[in-house]
Amino acid sequence: MLKGDFVVRLQQDFSQHLKKDLETVVDVVFDTMISALKEKRRIEIRGIGNFSLHSQKGRKFVNPKTGRLTTCPASYRVVFKTGKDLKSSVSSVSNESMTNGRFKISSPDK
Repeated sequence: MLKGDFVVRLQQDFSQHLKKDLETVVDVVFDTMISALKEKRRIEIRGIGNFSLHSQKGRKFVNPKTGRLTTCPASYRVVFKTGKDLKSSVSSVSNESMTNGRFKISSPDK
């Protein structure tokens, strides 16, 4: 699912709002999440999961192509831990609902 798919889905549920406004809402949500991670804060979305930063130590390695010793600086990586509700709902999805390794996304009946 792409960011644009979120906007389309919101537009289906909130047709009274302009698409441009819904795009702004999606952008603000993601920008807020990115800002929180930049500030090394944890993001918890109940039922979905947690985003957090884990530090990765710097290390030295030998470049196999050149044979030179190189250092990789310390950095952070974003880690997502699945929530209980998401884990249980995804684990109940059967293989029949997969197409070419991707889930079929269907909108709920109104």
